[in-house]
Amino acid sequence: MEYIVTNSVKAVTKLLDSVEDVGIIEIVEKFYEFMEGCEDAEKLQASKEVMANMLLKSLRDGDPVFERVSRAVYVAVRSAVLGGNVAHGRNLAETVLRRVGAAVLVDRVIEMADVLIIVAKVSGGVHGEWYLQVVNNV
Repeated sequence: MEYIVTNSVKAVTKLLDSVEDVGIIEIVEKFYEFMEGCEDAEKLQASKEVMANMLLKSLRDGDPVFERVSRAVYVAVRSAVLGGNVAHGRNLAETVLRRVGAAVLVDRVIEMADVLIIVAKVSGGVHGEWYLQVVNNV
């Protein structure tokens, strides 16, 4: 099962990275590529339809699932950026993502955090004096 989940997530991530305007149906099909042969065709099709409907519903702003997952990703990125060293930040991010079943995304979160750290360092170098003045005047 772990093999199927890991490979499905990798395949969907690659699809999302390569196709700018991918639809729900394409995402569901990609998830189920690794399930071919595991169930009969009728059950597989019914399962695809249920997943597509669930994704359509849960990707709306205001949906409790969407809110919880987006908050977990936010906290994971923040943990990775502010976590101190790379190993500690990674552990914090993975812990947060595991709560919503998204621990397989920790590498992507760490990549994002690395970019944010570089942007923060450059911004601090360029605007550091200005930041200092703003803080001192508050």
